[in-house]
Amino acid sequence: MERAIVKGNPIQIANHPWVYSGNLLECTAPRGSAVEVYSRKGVFLGSAIFNPSSSIALRFYSRKKEELDYFAIKQRLMVADLKRRKNLRTQYYRLAFSESDGLPGLVVDRYGGGFVFQINSFGMEVRRGDIIKALYDAFSPKFLVERSEGQSRMVEGLSERVEILINEDNLDLSRVLVEENEMKYFVDLVRGQKTGFFYDQRKNRDIVEEHVSGGIVLDLFSYSGSFALRALKKAQRVIAVDISEDAIYLLRENVKINGISQSKLISEVKDSFDFLEEAKSLRIKFSFIIMDPPSFARKAKDLDSAVSSYSNLLGNAIDVLERDGQVALFSCSNHIKWEHLSSVLQRGTGGKGREFRILEYLHQDFRDHPVPANFPEAEYLRGYLIKEDI
Repeated sequence: MERAIVKGNPIQIANHPWVYSGNLLECTAPRGSAVEVYSRKGVFLGSAIFNPSSSIALRFYSRKKEELDYFAIKQRLMVADLKRRKNLRTQYYRLAFSESDGLPGLVVDRYGGGFVFQINSFGMEVRRGDIIKALYDAFSPKFLVERSEGQSRMVEGLSERVEILINEDNLDLSRVLVEENEMKYFVDLVRGQKTGFFYDQRKNRDIVEEHVSGGIVLDLFSYSGSFALRALKKAQRVIAVDISEDAIYLLRENVKINGISQSKLISEVKDSFDFLEEAKSLRIKFSFIIMDPPSFARKAKDLDSAVSSYSNLLGNAIDVLERDGQVALFSCSNHIKWEHLSSVLQRGTGGKGREFRILEYLHQDFRDHPVPANFPEAEYLRGYLIKEDI
């Protein structure tokens, strides 16, 4: 392995999985190589993937001198899977979560006997063959789908790729069944959002169901209805809104397979911001509003506009919220920290002549989306459940 020399406090560098390009002093290794990282005084700091074309020049995968080859990838995948199986009584979970599992830039979701993976770093891109072989040899998947898309690949200088690599039983991978807490969901693994199903919201779905108590629930940015279906168990009626026609169609199918009366659901293909404006003009009110929008802050420079957008969204939601109502608001960007979301609460609820209190802090399920103590950037899903205080 070649060497990379870095500047900066060795203790700090040894306690975080990233080294930015500004701290890189010297490295002549090919792009995507595994390298040994040293301070300028010769202190060994760990083994990392090198990408001089990225703002994150080095991504650590080990604090030992070791390669990141097929055997290392397979071992890390098997260890990650074992950890999930200890903590989750299900076969549906995020098996590998990038840096959190020593596989920087690799995400793997498990769907029973099948898997979906996403590559988000150049270092993992050059190891794509090893990743596929490791998944096949470790788990003998019935199906294997690659969904390598999104902003992270653009940052690494990579093009997008969606491919079905294995489908032994010729399954319809646009209708894969997921089971969670006695509910069933069809998931589209080929054209759906990200890697298919939002396992990170698992605990938050429990919380939302717990707090719904009759009334009319509004689920904005509903996608395929994972929140809507849980709310339908206790609400008088649920109105689900999403801009994607495919997502709404999938939601309606999910209502059917769970044996829920379709008369309890109103689903609409519409922009959620526009829906709120219309509801306000028609003076329609809701007892519980769920809002899980796409990321408003994909880059750090988007932070101010994102806080403003979230604040406006929350303010508009409160305008159509019944007295004593509740709102669940989520942000799925690691650029939006808790202090920013707190500001959203203050700005969104301010000037309404109403008082609100926090019922729950909402976050990703750490059992399969772990956050290492030395890598707070792994926490990206944050939210609040608030209720009018009367």
